[in-house]
Amino acid sequence: MGQVWTKIFKRKESRILLIGLDGAGKTTLLYRLKLGEVVTHIPTIGFNVEQLTYKNITFTAWDIGARDKMRPLFRHYYKGTDAVVMVIDSSDRERLDELYCDVLKPALHADELANSVFLFLVNKRDLPNTLDKDEVAAKLNLQSIKHIWNIIETSAIQGDGLTDCMDWLALHLGSSSTSTKKPSSQAVHRTYSDSSPSHCDKSTESIKDKSAHRDYCTRAYSAFKCFFIRPNVPPDIAD
Repeated sequence: MGQVWTKIFKRKESRILLIGLDGAGKTTLLYRLKLGEVVTHIPTIGFNVEQLTYKNITFTAWDIGARDKMRPLFRHYYKGTDAVVMVIDSSDRERLDELYCDVLKPALHADELANSVFLFLVNKRDLPNTLDKDEVAAKLNLQSIKHIWNIIETSAIQGDGLTDCMDWLALHLGSSSTSTKKPSSQAVHRTYSDSSPSHCDKSTESIKDKSAHRDYCTRAYSAFKCFFIRPNVPPDIAD
């Protein structure tokens, strides 16, 4: 009988990865969930790890520093992740292409995250002139991804949307089979086509163009030396 009650009341554990661009509000959101208040902090250099308990689920949340040099290291935290929570600064319209190229696209292609659910939090909605969730979903082409996903508007400062966030995670991570099964055919969003924003393509094209330019210059210089620069040879040979 004791074993039955242990199974009923045993807490499920899930691993959550908080990623996004620097300044999106990931750490503020994490400690608002953990402590119920806004905590003043400095930009995250490494990572923060906290445990959150909600509806009989213990979430271990990893908040990873997201300055540009740190982003290639995100992949080292993918393994064992049940849910990716991507925090987006809705007031920063200029860096959505950067978010897609540096953060979202690598995560979508990672084998370790193939069965993870994705939750997009459109944060800082308390500020004026911000993007709403429909605009963000369109700009990031979320309709094309294969994972189970959702997008919620939040304000870490005011606490708006955080209950909805935890409810959704609890719903999709509450079953022990969620993290081991691929999304079912009933999921609304099931396919992913790699239609990257132009920012990613332009970067690749720029690298190719520069390489081709260097090759051309090298060949041109060699030809110039051959025809116009007389080598230093002994006089008897020159004659």
